[in-house]
Amino acid sequence: MGAPTPYDGPTLAFLQTILDAIDIPAPATPDDAAAYSRVLADRAGHAAVALRDVLAGAAQFGPEWITGYLRDRLDETPATGYRSLDDTASTT
Repeated sequence: MGAPTPYDGPTLAFLQTILDAIDIPAPATPDDAAAYSRVLADRAGHAAVALRDVLAGAAQFGPEWITGYLRDRLDETPATGYRSLDDTASTT
């Protein structure tokens, strides 16, 4: 792929977790879009809270802790409850 990232392990893990929060499979149909939007909004909200804490210097327990906290919130809000393009691609 490209050149190695200049970020350290904890920062890279945090950034990957942010990406995992918002990079969810697209809905398969317009009927799935409402559920997709709810899931994405919830996950993006959790990511925004984590980002605000880090940027405000309020992530007092460090990047590993805030990354773990965000992962726990994402586990509570899985990208499920709608049919995704990935689901339909595997059945064709």
